[in-house]
Amino acid sequence: MKRVTLLLMVFMLIGLLNAYADQVGVENVEDNKNGKYVVTEMTEGGLFYHDRQYTITNIPKEFVGLTQIHTSCDCPGGQDYRLTFEIDRSAFVYIAWDSRHNRPEDRGQDPKGWFTKNYEDTGKTLFLDAPHDPTEYWIYKSNKPYPKGKVELLGIDAVAGDPVIMWTIFLEEGKAVESANKLTIIWGKVKVEDF
Repeated sequence: MKRVTLLLMVFMLIGLLNAYADQVGVENVEDNKNGKYVVTEMTEGGLFYHDRQYTITNIPKEFVGLTQIHTSCDCPGGQDYRLTFEIDRSAFVYIAWDSRHNRPEDRGQDPKGWFTKNYEDTGKTLFLDAPHDPTEYWIYKSNKPYPKGKVELLGIDAVAGDPVIMWTIFLEEGKAVESANKLTIIWGKVKVEDF
C-alpha cells in the first residue's frame, strides 16, 4: 500500500512539473524564400500571423501556452520550399492548415509523401478569427518528436491559385525514445526490482 501511495505521489509531481515546464526554445527560423517568422507563445485571442491583426481562437486547452512560430499571412510555399529552425529539446511539431484548401496529405510533396508519412491529423481544430471571418484550421502532429537540434520542414504545394501555404506551427516538448531495445531493458529492470 505504501508503494502505491508513493507511486501516486510521484506521478502527481511529474504531472505538475510537466504542466509548468518551460516552453520549447526555438531559434534561427529561416526558409529558402526569404520569409519572415516570429517565435511567440500560443495564446487564446493572440495573433495568428505576425503581419496581420487576425486573432487565433478556439485553441484546444492542451495547446495554449506552447511555443508558436508565427508565419506571414502570405507565407511562401511550393514543393521547393524548405523551412528550418533549431529546438533546445526534443519536441513534437504541430502544423495547423487552412480548411478552405486541400488537406496537406492531398497536396504535392517534395520529397514525395514526406508529410503524409511523418504527420497525422489530430482531429482537433483552431480558428483564424476577427477581424477575419472565422476560419477553421486542421491540426496535424508529427508522429514522433524531433530530437534537439535542427528541424527541417520540406516542400509542400501552396494553396490553389496562390503561392502561399496558409498555416501556423507550434511545438510541444516530447521525449524521443532512442531505441525500443533500451526501453525494454529499462522496463525489465523496473519489473525485476519491484518483485
